[in-house]
Amino acid sequence: MIKKTKIISTLGPSCDSEMIIEKLCKKGTNVFRVNMSHTDQNTLGKYIRVIKKLNRSNINSVGIMVDTQGPEIRTKGISNPIPISPKDKIVLLKQRKKIESAKTFCIDNIEYLKGIKVGGKVSLDNGAIELKIKNISKDYIECESKDEGLIANRKHVNFPGARLSLPSLTRKDKKDIKFGIEKGIDFIALSFCRTKKDLDELKKFLGKGINEIEVFAKIEDQQGLKNAELIANASDGIMVARGDLGIETDITNLPYIQRNLIKTGAQYGKKTIVATQLLETMIENPHPSRAEVSDIANAVYEGVDALMLSGETSVGKYPIECVKYLSDIVLNAEKSETLHFESNFRQKTDWHTLAATSVKLATKINADAIVVLTRSGFTANIISRYKPKMPIYAFTNNRASQSKLSITSTVENIYLRFSKNHEATISQAFDLLKNRYKIKGKKKFIVISGVFSDIYADAIQIRNFI
Repeated sequence: MIKKTKIISTLGPSCDSEMIIEKLCKKGTNVFRVNMSHTDQNTLGKYIRVIKKLNRSNINSVGIMVDTQGPEIRTKGISNPIPISPKDKIVLLKQRKKIESAKTFCIDNIEYLKGIKVGGKVSLDNGAIELKIKNISKDYIECESKDEGLIANRKHVNFPGARLSLPSLTRKDKKDIKFGIEKGIDFIALSFCRTKKDLDELKKFLGKGINEIEVFAKIEDQQGLKNAELIANASDGIMVARGDLGIETDITNLPYIQRNLIKTGAQYGKKTIVATQLLETMIENPHPSRAEVSDIANAVYEGVDALMLSGETSVGKYPIECVKYLSDIVLNAEKSETLHFESNFRQKTDWHTLAATSVKLATKINADAIVVLTRSGFTANIISRYKPKMPIYAFTNNRASQSKLSITSTVENIYLRFSKNHEATISQAFDLLKNRYKIKGKKKFIVISGVFSDIYADAIQIRNFI
């Protein structure tokens, strides 16, 4: 059985070797994410070399995603974790300074915070510790702790309801993206995307490179939610960043927010990714909780294109087991019908009509698969938007297009050198399906082959596979 929903694994210390990365591929990883909040360019370059090497020997290509750091707020300058207890006086500083009778530490970008108020909330380490704001000064914020815990260096700090008056694309992000493009990344996840303007700025920076890179907007706060439709329409896809969303919004409303964002992505024909705490218990334990299994299955029922593992694979004890569990959960969940959000997809061009027609035809004749031959990957991407029940085998003669299809749900991305004779190309594609995918017996395929040769060919064909 072929898994339709794609798996994104975050690289880090727990999978910092070619052997483990290869095992993650074999267990079901389709895309590797590199979080530039915790990774330098030398390490990114090493990861890219390893993945490119694996791609040269595999029939399917895995993609590489760079996740920008963005204008985030994190703790800094903490050499040893600071223990915090309820009622403790905590002072958040712009610069290192000792204050008597208070526990102090520095945070990034404190001077750019807008809209914070006395009585407001501060969330540390993705919601592990909550503080209440007692006093606000130009250079520090005085708080009182409501919880117990430890605060370490480089941990997230959230100010729900406040704004950070910095662009989504920082100077560091631009350097990281430029380096990644030079080395051959496939996807960019734009952190803290709040408006369409943030995407426009990134596209302007990419220039001609925008045609080679897919951009995913991370929705992480109230402003991003407010502009979700405009953001979705202007991007290649959206990421439901549940970590920050669970802090910046009412956490009890998070399942509704997730479902609505996936529905919005489907309406505009864009890919969707669900991220954060999919298998959080497996950072320390070899098995998931029942609630985590149900949570993942529900995302599949909603029609999400990809599921992203973060700490589970980057710093967890069981990265390979996490991917194996996630793959198995997905395969079982895909036995059920989705909520069919794709039925609201707005057709805009003749190609959309062609894609919709091909999926309807494949369903009506009970086809075993859809075979697409494509140079840019565009046709396979569009067909994927209609969520066919059967797999899509997408053959392309472009390595970059092959890698970009790694995140496209339902698609198996396969490299094939095209012949000028379209019958010869179809024959080669069918031979690959027999020999590499072990497809045997009499099968019925829909073949979409309008762009694979310099000679005219019918756009949609029904082919018997023997």
